[in-house]
Amino acid sequence: NKILLYFMKKFEKYIKTIYKDFPDFNISSIKKTGEGDNSKAFIINENYIFRFPKRKEVKQQVQREIAVLPKIKSYVDLKIPQFEFISPKINFVGYKTISGTPLTFEIYNSLNKKHQKLIRQSLANFLSQLHHIDTSIFNDCNLDIMDPKEEYAYNFEEAKKYIYPNISKPKQKIITQLFTEYLNNPENFNYTPTLIHNDFSKDHILFDTVNKPRLPAGREITGIIDFGDIAFGDPDYDLMYLQDEFGDYFLKKFFKMYKPKDKKNLLRKLYFFSLANKIQIILGNRNDTNSEDFKNGYKELNVWLKKFNSKK
Repeated sequence: NKILLYFMKKFEKYIKTIYKDFPDFNISSIKKTGEGDNSKAFIINENYIFRFPKRKEVKQQVQREIAVLPKIKSYVDLKIPQFEFISPKINFVGYKTISGTPLTFEIYNSLNKKHQKLIRQSLANFLSQLHHIDTSIFNDCNLDIMDPKEEYAYNFEEAKKYIYPNISKPKQKIITQLFTEYLNNPENFNYTPTLIHNDFSKDHILFDTVNKPRLPAGREITGIIDFGDIAFGDPDYDLMYLQDEFGDYFLKKFFKMYKPKDKKNLLRKLYFFSLANKIQIILGNRNDTNSEDFKNGYKELNVWLKKFNSKK
């Protein structure tokens, strides 16, 4: 009881914020479950996740989720968040927890081949379902339309100004080669924009580590979360983190289910997306060179470049 009272007092500000908009909601327990650059998250009464955006632009992201998620629900088999509590000023949103833990490479690698195959099938089905939803139903959702050619051309120029002076010539050469290849290949932009999750990383893929042997086929993945970056864009981008976090071997087997038109070009494209993501993190933090994000950005870039160089 003392521990419960301590946490209730510690998070009193958030409890009061919820009670202000939902006075009839009885809060019996609260525990912080995560905090990133954008939001703080709490698990309340052990079965609700409440997210509190930190900035105005994050509230705009949440507003998009509020508009889009109910429209997606009937098109996908996996669970996605369904907001039951929405603050009128978007100070917070709350939804029933989706059981599971983020799917790591270690968890995936510990499973037998049958279960690994079911995971790949689940993810391939989800992305295929998401990418084939008629985009016209989201006309009133204020979603961004990604323009990768313009965005990456700008990133390339910025990288030459701000990153190249801090890295070796061989590393500059790899970056120049991949950006040039991507920007000069018309096939990379020969796609119809679809709805994309736009942040399809392992942290947002939930896996049931408790009941996996008893679950029916293809249900080891329990849900997909965090749709704050959802947009219209290149569907191939949603495979970037799968390549980055699970590797080429995973992806080649995944392709058998996802069935892309040109596997070789797609793999090269995903290498580029992964590199560009590292570049964007550094550029996004260049005004605070002492920040951990900035320093880690360079560490990750150097590791990535070394790894890519070893594949050639």
